[in-house]
Amino acid sequence: MKKSIVFLIFINLVSSLTGQYIVSGGSGIPLRGVNDITNRTEVYLLNGLSGARISYFASEPGTHQWYRYRNSINDLEPVFSYQDGNMSYITDVRDGYGYFVGMPTKIEQHYVWIIDYSRYIPRFINIKTVTGDDKCEFLKILTEAEVESETLPFNLPSETPRTLYIDRKYQIQYYTQDWNEDNRQFVIVEKNIELKNDQIFEFVIDAPLINTHFTLSGDQYAEYFGIPQMIRSDEYDAIAVKAYGFAETDKEHADNEQHHSGDALGGSAPIEYTFTAYANEPVAASYIWKILQYDSLTNQMTMKVRYTDKLLRYNFESEGRFRVELEVTNSTSACVDTTVFFNVIIDNTKIKIPNVFSPGSSIGANDELKISFTSVVSFKASVFNRWGNLLFQWSDPARGWDGRVNGVYVPTGVYYVVVEYKDSMGKNRTMSRAVNVLRAKN
Repeated sequence: MKKSIVFLIFINLVSSLTGQYIVSGGSGIPLRGVNDITNRTEVYLLNGLSGARISYFASEPGTHQWYRYRNSINDLEPVFSYQDGNMSYITDVRDGYGYFVGMPTKIEQHYVWIIDYSRYIPRFINIKTVTGDDKCEFLKILTEAEVESETLPFNLPSETPRTLYIDRKYQIQYYTQDWNEDNRQFVIVEKNIELKNDQIFEFVIDAPLINTHFTLSGDQYAEYFGIPQMIRSDEYDAIAVKAYGFAETDKEHADNEQHHSGDALGGSAPIEYTFTAYANEPVAASYIWKILQYDSLTNQMTMKVRYTDKLLRYNFESEGRFRVELEVTNSTSACVDTTVFFNVIIDNTKIKIPNVFSPGSSIGANDELKISFTSVVSFKASVFNRWGNLLFQWSDPARGWDGRVNGVYVPTGVYYVVVEYKDSMGKNRTMSRAVNVLRAKN
C-alpha cells in the first residue's frame, strides 16, 4: 500500500468554521501532530487515555450530536456527550477513532483523530555495528527494537477507507573527525543524523574516523511527552583512514629561467619540494611517501624513493615525469588511503647564450648579459677578451654580466663567453659563444 506522509505541526487548539475542539487528558499535554487542512482533520497524540476528553465550543447555544468513525464515514456511530450551553464534551475517547460534532455531509465539517501514543512508544533492545567488504568506507548499524507501527496511521473521513501516516523521527548520534582545511588538521565533531520510520532497524553511515559509541534516540513524540527512549552501543573501534597531502616549494624561478607552466608541479631543476601528510590519528598509524619516475623504455613508473614519515623533503635534479604518492594505513593495515598523489614534471636542460648586448647604452633594455637556462644543476660562466684574458665570472645562473670590469665598461667589440654546467641528466657540459658588446660607455 502506498503511504502518504504528512508534516508535523505542533498546535493544541483546533479551529473550524463551526466551532472549536479542545483535546485534554493522558500524561502531559496532548500534542496536535497533524493539521490536515485539505481534509479538515486534526490528529492528536495523547500519552495514555486516562482522563481523556474532547470538548467542543460552538458560537451559539444548542444541542450537539457527537459521532465517531474508525475506517470511513460509512461506519460512523453516535457517541454520548455532556451538554452545557454552547459547550459539549465526550469522555469515552478511544485510540484509532475519528470524532466530530454535527453532520458529516456538511462541507465545513471538522474532524479530530485520536492516537494513544502510549501504545506506540518505541522500545530499543539492542544496537550493534556490522562491517563488510566496504568496512573502510562505510559502517552498517543494526537496531533491534519493539515498535507497534513504523508510522502512526490515521483515517480520513471519506466514504471509502483512506489512510495517511505520520512520520516518526529518530536520531543517531556519534563522533568522528572532520578535516579543517584552514588549519590543516582533523577536529573531533559530533554527528547527528535524522532517521525516519523503518530506517532505525538498519542504516549505513560513513565509517567514523575515531573510536566512538552510537546513541539512538527517539521518536520525537517520546521526547515531547518526557519519556525519551535511548540506547547506546558498545564502543566501536575505528579502522577507516583519511589522508590529505600538501606539496610546497620556496623556489622562485628567475626571469631568465625557462620552465613549463602546466598543472603539474615541477619546472626547472633543481627544485626542492616539501611533501607533508595529515591523517586521522590515532587510527592512522603508518605514513609512506613514494616517488616514482616514468621510464620511457618500459612505459611504466618505477620506484625511485620510498620514505616512511609524515614529511618528505626531496630535491628534484633529474629531468622527467614523476609521481609522488602517499599511502596511509591503520595499525593492522586493514584500511589504506592512497588517494593523495602529485604529478611532477622536471624540464630537460636548455642553455642559450645571447650574441649581443649593449651595456650602459639604454638602461633596462638589453644592458646585461644574461644566459637563458632551464634545469641547470651546477653552473659557471666566464667572459674572455680576444686575447684569452679572463674578465668576469659568475656561478649563479640567475645573475649576469653588466659589461663592466673593475667598475668600468669594456670597449665595444667581440668577447667570448664559456659556460660550464651540469645538466638534468647529471652530465658535465660546456658551451661557448662569441658575444658582441655594442655602444659601451668608458
